[in-house]
Amino acid sequence: MESQILDYLSQYGFIILFIAGFFGIVGIPVPEESLFVYIGILAKTHGISLVSAWLTISSGAFCGMITSYILGRKVGKPLLDRYGKYLGMNKSKVTKFVLHWDMKKSLFTGFFIPGIRQFNPYFAGVAKFPWPLFLLISVFGSLIWVLFYVMIGYVVSSYIAIKPVYLTIAGVIFFIIFVIQLLYKWRKSKNKAANTEC
Repeated sequence: MESQILDYLSQYGFIILFIAGFFGIVGIPVPEESLFVYIGILAKTHGISLVSAWLTISSGAFCGMITSYILGRKVGKPLLDRYGKYLGMNKSKVTKFVLHWDMKKSLFTGFFIPGIRQFNPYFAGVAKFPWPLFLLISVFGSLIWVLFYVMIGYVVSSYIAIKPVYLTIAGVIFFIIFVIQLLYKWRKSKNKAANTEC
């Protein structure tokens, strides 16, 4: 894995890191943090520029936030109105969700929660969250989120030799836990809705 990532970086430069940051927001909800930790390790052990890697991944994440926000703003409401019922989100639930959602807090802290960070900017667009404030939160959130995990890899690798396979396993475990938690909450809300109807 190490040589493969180094090969990609040597061939494509930091474009590959930008794409990783972008799809960390726009893509499927998986814990990209393990990759960021690994980039920190590579920065320490193989001389990759830590600052360049951090800023490149953060730029990708920021662009992902903007893309999701624009999608939510332009096509989000019609899509939720039409297909939300398949996700257990009818019009009244969408309105209630938007009204009671603490957007400022959720947008920032959501970076650290797989699944939440992918949906947050989309719903911010649906709710027409103020554009300047969204940009500000997205910039700082992206920078801090990426820096936190890159620095974990950079600092920890000074004291402990971390094998890439362990990071992959940790990423898979966290993803499985996330899916189980998501299914549990979905099942719970479905049962609650069925009991309410009765």
